[in-house]
Amino acid sequence: MANMTTSDIQQLYSNVVADLVPYFSTKVLLPNPGILEYNYNIEGSLGNQMQIPLTNAWPMGNVSVSDNTSLVNDGFNFDPTSAALTVKKRGAGVTVSNEALEDGLATVTNAVVTRLSAAISEATDKAGFNTFLSGAETDLTDISGINISNDGNINSEITTADLGLVMSGSGGAYCVKRSPEVKFFENITHDNNHITATMRNGFQQIRAANDGSQTFLRAVASQSGVGASTASLSQFSKSIASLRADNAPASGGFYWAFITPAQELALASQLNGVGGISSGSIGSVAQDMANDALLQGLVSQALGANFVRSTALPQGIASA
Repeated sequence: MANMTTSDIQQLYSNVVADLVPYFSTKVLLPNPGILEYNYNIEGSLGNQMQIPLTNAWPMGNVSVSDNTSLVNDGFNFDPTSAALTVKKRGAGVTVSNEALEDGLATVTNAVVTRLSAAISEATDKAGFNTFLSGAETDLTDISGINISNDGNINSEITTADLGLVMSGSGGAYCVKRSPEVKFFENITHDNNHITATMRNGFQQIRAANDGSQTFLRAVASQSGVGASTASLSQFSKSIASLRADNAPASGGFYWAFITPAQELALASQLNGVGGISSGSIGSVAQDMANDALLQGLVSQALGANFVRSTALPQGIASA
């Protein structure tokens, strides 16, 4: 551990440790328990993997049952399976000179906290979105890597793609093995300090399929580029309707729709009726409500989903 010899260095270290965890909690999108229903903590346990128990889907019960008729063999057999969730390490580090500490401790402290927490937060989000869209953390290179149903454009309709994600809070799981941890080392050779932040976590799909069977995760592919996006409300409406048709659990009646900045612009243009409704018309009342909604909350609530913008979603990948 660091050989901290000055009060400045000690203050910097204590500030980073104290501030990193709460900043991380508000910065990161996916490990938010308000979004994902399944959150697990395996800190202190052996191994880097856990098995998440899953139950099979079940049909509606018989509407009319005759006397002395068996109720057992009607597709209600309990057939549990499991999904493996493996945690991986996220990390980032910065080098801070002693001169920087001497000249601006508060500024340096804030910058270090922001950089380290944002770095591991964005790495976590990227891993989570990739996993929910494709089943693996590996970066997607084209939309053929999606392993869930795509309600957006197909490869023949676009040249490069942004990927949105519409999901139930029960559609994915999150696990943490190591909470955000900071280490501080003094480098006397160069008269500076190395500060690193790490954590270990992972994600897994729950009920994901692209074969028409029950799924709680759906993708929306659209043309990349701010101002060029082909994302439409009808595409996201289809995803939301499909989740409802599959009886995917909703939080307060709403699902989650994660969108790229380009998709946000395209959807906002439709929600606020750009060029579509003249002032004073009957429809303008609804448009005023839509405009107000875009200025509040995450991005907006529309179509039965909470829309959340993220730059960690796949952007600019090949269409085929």
